[in-house]
Amino acid sequence: MINVKVQKDDLKIGLSESLAKKIFGNSQNAFRYLCRLDQIKKIKEITSRVLKSGPNKGKNVYGMPRDVWKLVVGNWNYESGKKIVRELFRESLKYKRGMEAEKEWLALVKEWEIEKLGEIKWPISQGKFDEFVQSVNSGSTEGSTKDLKVREAAVKYRRIKEINTVRNDFIETLIFEKNENLIPTLNHSRNVDFFIDGVSFDQKVAKSPTKEFKDKYKENWRQQALDNPALVAEYLYTYQDEGRFGEGPRLYIVYLDEKMTPDQIRDIINKTDLKNPLQISFTYRHKNQGEINYRTSCFVILLHS
Repeated sequence: MINVKVQKDDLKIGLSESLAKKIFGNSQNAFRYLCRLDQIKKIKEITSRVLKSGPNKGKNVYGMPRDVWKLVVGNWNYESGKKIVRELFRESLKYKRGMEAEKEWLALVKEWEIEKLGEIKWPISQGKFDEFVQSVNSGSTEGSTKDLKVREAAVKYRRIKEINTVRNDFIETLIFEKNENLIPTLNHSRNVDFFIDGVSFDQKVAKSPTKEFKDKYKENWRQQALDNPALVAEYLYTYQDEGRFGEGPRLYIVYLDEKMTPDQIRDIINKTDLKNPLQISFTYRHKNQGEINYRTSCFVILLHS
């Protein structure tokens, strides 16, 4: 087994061009950031060469400096940068969706009830729709009955995906509002949702602490999870799907109870303090590399009624 300690990016130490692109997503957002920063700290390249220059002089076709990313990196200051990025996020469509997510979530649940779809739960395991259809086809019922069964499952599957997306937007916005030490990404960025105290974290939502956790602690699994959130994180890292494997810092949102109201979630998030991440060690059995030991850090938010 190989011991691997995960290296963590730290915006308090400095900003690289790759990290800047994860935060801003595109050069337009980066330029908006530079213009805001220029109001606080005059940036020579912005004020003289761009804002005061003639048409297209020193600019690309979008009216931005060609070296926009170098300007962002070269003028980075953690405290002022954090403030401006949070301001830009509050002006984004992503933030607007998050602020409206609670209302939309409740509306989607109401639609589910109007359609009389029964209990809100997955009709099939995520990613196993093909297996489900094959099992239906292998049955002895007539084709129209099989069609109806697949159609009902597909409708429920689509609606639950929609409900979960809106609910996750709601939670992500609550976390942003509660924690001033958090820098969000302005566009979707693979493996990075937040920078907490300058360190990048990937937010993951889990519908349980894993089947293996429940099998291990049987009827006491729920209390065990509440007493040992670090153990929950260890299981989630250990039993993650290899196709989506990640050893980096994560912020885990874990459901211990499926039926959570917005007010219950809000109360838990408001009591969460994202200042001291858990230090996690776990062993992952890779198909080709065998077992490797990892050490990383994470936050765990347990949602329970």
